[in-house]
Amino acid sequence: MELTATYRLAPYAAIRAERFGGLIYRYDNRRLYFLHAPELVGLLNALDGTMTLDDALDALDAPEPARDRYIRALAQLERLGVIVRIAREVPEPPAPPAVAAGSAPA
Repeated sequence: MELTATYRLAPYAAIRAERFGGLIYRYDNRRLYFLHAPELVGLLNALDGTMTLDDALDALDAPEPARDRYIRALAQLERLGVIVRIAREVPEPPAPPAVAAGSAPA
């Protein structure tokens, strides 16, 4: 997982908070996943595609050992297709200036 990348819950997945943590249901393949930490539910809800993973972890205010566990859990959820990485849009380079007819480029 890249800490400077943005992620979000996959469009075909839904998350529900529970006493034990949370449930994730994938509508595309009808799989159900269990989250055993309520903090992961909050973290997944914070991953809305607008903030980086690092910013979401900072907002959760998790201690360093917990951050490592959350990152490993999120990496597993990414492999399972529950969360998706948002591709950064790279702006196109500007077109070179047009050269007037009959003039030589400098």
